[in-house]
This record gives sequence, C-alpha cells and structure tokens, in this order.
Amino acid sequence: MSKVGAQLSVVIPMYNEIRALPTLIEQLTRQFPTAETEFFLVDDGSTDDTPGLAVHLTKGDDRFEVLHLPKNLGKGAALRAGIARTTADTVLFMDADLSTSLDDLDAFLEQLKSFDIVIGSRAIAGSVVKRSNTLRSLMGGSFNVLMRLSTGLKVRDSQCGFKAFRGDVARLIFTFSENDRFTFDPEILRIGVALGYSITEVPVTWVAGDYSAIRPVRDSVRAALDLIPLRIRTRRRRIQDLASRTIVPTPVALAQKNEHENLG
Repeated sequence: MSKVGAQLSVVIPMYNEIRALPTLIEQLTRQFPTAETEFFLVDDGSTDDTPGLAVHLTKGDDRFEVLHLPKNLGKGAALRAGIARTTADTVLFMDADLSTSLDDLDAFLEQLKSFDIVIGSRAIAGSVVKRSNTLRSLMGGSFNVLMRLSTGLKVRDSQCGFKAFRGDVARLIFTFSENDRFTFDPEILRIGVALGYSITEVPVTWVAGDYSAIRPVRDSVRAALDLIPLRIRTRRRRIQDLASRTIVPTPVALAQKNEHENLG
C-alpha cells in the first residue's frame, strides 16, 4: 500500500538484485528515517528470488511496496509500473545497486524548486566517476553524442539512472512513454521537452557496480538503433495531442506557473 501523505516517492527497478538488496534496504531506511517517504521496489521478472527477499527485508515497514512483473520486460517497463503507483509531490528513481551516491540528495532535490525535471549527470563539471572501465566509458560517451544528434536533447548524460521529477509531471510523462529498455531515458526527456517542462543536469558521484547486467557493446548498439524512431514518436505535436486527449491532468510547467504568480 502506498503511504498516504508521503512527500517523496522513490521508485527502484530490480532485476536479479539478491546481492544488492540487503545494503539497499539498510541504506534507504537510514537515509529516509521518517514516514514522509514511500518506496516502490519493482521486480522486473527476476530469475532469482529478488522479490521474495525484498518482501522479507521490508516486512513490517509499510512505507515499502514490492511490485512484481510476470516476466523481464525492461527497466522502462518496471519504472512505468512503479511510477503509476506513486502519490507524492516529488518522484525520484534510482538504481538498486546504489551506483549513484545519496550524499548530496537534499541539494539534488532542491533543484525541483526551479525545474520540473532534475537528472543526475556523470558528464558535466563537478561529477565524479569511479571504477568505470575504458570500454564502458567509450560506449557511453559515443551513445550520448549520438543521442544528442538524433533527438535534439541538450543534456550530456541521458542514461544516468538517477532522476527526479515533480510528481504530477512524472506520472504524466510515463503515461506516454512506450520504450521498455535502454532508450526510455531519452524518450521521457523528449516527452518532457515536448510538454514544455524544464530540465536541469546536476553532477553526481557515480561508482560502477560490481554486478552490473549492462553489456556495453550489445546494449549500446541496441539502444542506438532504438533512437532512430524516437524523435518521430516523441515529436511535440504528437505528444501535445496525446496530452489534450488523456484523462490525466496536464500540470502547468514550473516556469509558466511562476510567471503567472508573478503577474498575479
């Protein structure tokens, strides 16, 4: 059950995260000690007992809800399922392996006072990247160059799994997202831009996980191919037309809201 009155919703996709779960749950409960945070742990069809362990480790803490997809659909699908369950004014999603440090989380979320979407970045000044091998860095950098060229997005690192949104903005954007796998990140950012929402990139400290399921060459090639139809599918006119016909309310962009309040 989601926590009524929660101010922050944290959504974490999981796939075969048996090794990471004990540390994850321990750090989450230490980092967020109050009842103002709700957690959605979304199992993406793990082949181990990730969902069972997640239920066991969070038993008795009603801030946690464990969701289980019947088969492995992809990170985008897992996040879509989790974000649909959120209720808070702020939504954060992050990776189960804690690759992005939570030490500067308060400052990160503070940016939502000025922007609709805040994304963690490993590619701008101030970021710290540890234990990333040369191949992974090369493939990631090449993908981000291709991503910017093919989508028109101005961000330097679309793929960091650490992003925060105004809650109503997140729930609307993910309603329109379709990609289940690696290009869901640029897809949701493109949807946000099409709807007029502001995005800022914030440097993070990121440490490559010991048990990452990412396969740099194959996954980068697959993601690059997925970029081809992305720009057409997320063109402004199409997204705005979808928004005009959905029953989900379209939140006013923060910049417009502030301008209206200033004029008032």
